Amino acid sequence: MKTISMFKRAMTIMVVAVLGGVVSCSDESTQLQQEAADVAEDAITDYYFEDADDMAGLAIISDSGTDDGGRVASGARNVNVNDQRFTCATVTITLDEDSTPNTPKGEIVIDFGNGCTDVIGNERKGKIHVRFTGRRFCANTTVVTTFENYSVNGIKLSGTRTLTVLTPCANINSAKFRIRLENGKAIWPDGTEATRAHCLEREWKRNQNNLLLDELVITQCADENITASGNNRRGRAYTMSIVEPVIYKRGCPIAVSGIKQFTDVATNKVITVNYGDGSCDRVITITVDGNSRNVNVNKRG
Repeated sequence: MKTISMFKRAMTIMVVAVLGGVVSCSDESTQLQQEAADVAEDAITDYYFEDADDMAGLAIISDSGTDDGGRVASGARNVNVNDQRFTCATVTITLDEDSTPNTPKGEIVIDFGNGCTDVIGNERKGKIHVRFTGRRFCANTTVVTTFENYSVNGIKLSGTRTLTVLTPCANINSAKFRIRLENGKAIWPDGTEATRAHCLEREWKRNQNNLLLDELVITQCADENITASGNNRRGRAYTMSIVEPVIYKRGCPIAVSGIKQFTDVATNKVITVNYGDGSCDRVITITVDGNSRNVNVNKRG
């Protein structure tokens, strides 16, 4: 009887231990899934902000007024931009009265109206306002981008992005910029939101023969300890640093390579995000506490 009793006790302990292990693994899996969702949402909203900047840059190089001051006339004039994202958008430029060849000034408005879907299925609505001061691609020129009821695939963006040119005028094929985002916010259709501020540097590697082969290389601002900070949709505060340059290619749904490192402010937990080897896909790899998984980033994260 004593032997049977001891056997039952041992079996009970084993069952409890196994169940405890199952619960623990389940908790870890659930936590990893949530963290995967968080970084996927960051990946897509980060891309949408970069996408807006890229369109602003293309609009700027599509009109001579941003380089030579243009002819100042009353009202706005249309701008034709050779890019598939602009096929159903209206782009206009208005030069300031004091715009000169040495210091062009004015505003470009990219208007997607009530809905404009590009060839890869992204739907944009609303307006992007692009305020420029100085000759394009010349050092110290500034471009300030703001949003008016602007959304991509139902995610509404707001905030002020200030771009400052770092390179001389002659370096137009590999221009470098510093970009600050202030009061950045992304709001999902269900009303949840994520906030963000960042400082990053971007090199625009232009391909003279094919715009789709352009690369945007993103690095951390040299004098900053982190790249970005904010709160995710769950309200958790985080910081983010770029470990390896993040590279975007025009026409790809998210970045194609690079590594980011997120830190949960409350727990100091570190989450690493790897964008891959250059493939134009929606897959990222996240690593938490030595555990990795591939995540497919859809249009809303």
